[in-house]
Amino acid sequence: MIDHELRRQCITSTDVGPIFGVDLYRDAFDVWAAKHGHAAPFEPSARMLLGKDLEEGIVKAYRRITGKPAEWADITSRHPHRPWMAASPDALVFAPDGMLERGVDAKLVFWDQRRKWGLDANDVPEGIQLQMWWMMATMECDAWDIAALVGDDEPRIYTIERHREAERVVIARCEEWHRRYVVGNETPPITGSKNAEVWLQQAFPHHKRPDMRDATEAEAILLDQYAQARVVRGIARKMCDEMEHRIKLAIADKEGLAWPGGTFTWRRTQDGEEIDWESLGRGLLNEKDKETAQTLLGLYTQPKPGSRRMRFTSNEVDVVDAA
Repeated sequence: MIDHELRRQCITSTDVGPIFGVDLYRDAFDVWAAKHGHAAPFEPSARMLLGKDLEEGIVKAYRRITGKPAEWADITSRHPHRPWMAASPDALVFAPDGMLERGVDAKLVFWDQRRKWGLDANDVPEGIQLQMWWMMATMECDAWDIAALVGDDEPRIYTIERHREAERVVIARCEEWHRRYVVGNETPPITGSKNAEVWLQQAFPHHKRPDMRDATEAEAILLDQYAQARVVRGIARKMCDEMEHRIKLAIADKEGLAWPGGTFTWRRTQDGEEIDWESLGRGLLNEKDKETAQTLLGLYTQPKPGSRRMRFTSNEVDVVDAA
């Protein structure tokens, strides 16, 4: 079984990408917040749950395709000499003499992420490659296979080779990060993540009133930069709104547009119902009869037509918005 408490104390493969700033969904502050109990409650997405559900099946397919005796692992292991390094491999392949030959990582890649995965090991996402290097460094083996179901008939098998020089750089940086931010009492530079907002609310829930002070020189520069950023954000938002409308006009009564960089869809949601709660509440306050109450409920429940909902995915962003 995966040891979540051990993972919280150590640096794991999924922490490396955020620490190096190459993870699209988490940053170094998110890692720190999770390890110190400051992160917002984590709710896995449907994609994450499905990926977890299919991992063993993908490993079985890897075993059939490669003929390698991959054993399902799903455990948490520490490095024999660096106890702050941990890894939770999906599967392991042992040589006949019992020595670890390689590890296996199972990935489910959804259709809108396929463009990030090429045909060979040099074309996997950088964050994934860092994960595999960390696995090899922790488990002390020279190869790690990725079995990735990328929408093809069979999973693609990518073999990541151990890179000793890169490994030394990664380990040195992560060891310092662990010493300062996990074992030590330092806080990493704050970012714009949701967990940063959660931590700020936890750390400073109250304030005195009145208690204004003059900004320092450095703070004044930051405030000026913030003011300029707000102006730029407003201009960028206006430009995005205009471009969205132009793209929707081009889509017209079609479903969307696809181009080499991603997709832009503008689909209609299902019709539903909308209740006038204020009027219904007034009626129910003066009516105790259940049959009449049901009549009132039907009276104030109106069909709610679905609206078209935009979804835009590219190599850099994934945006869903109502329009």
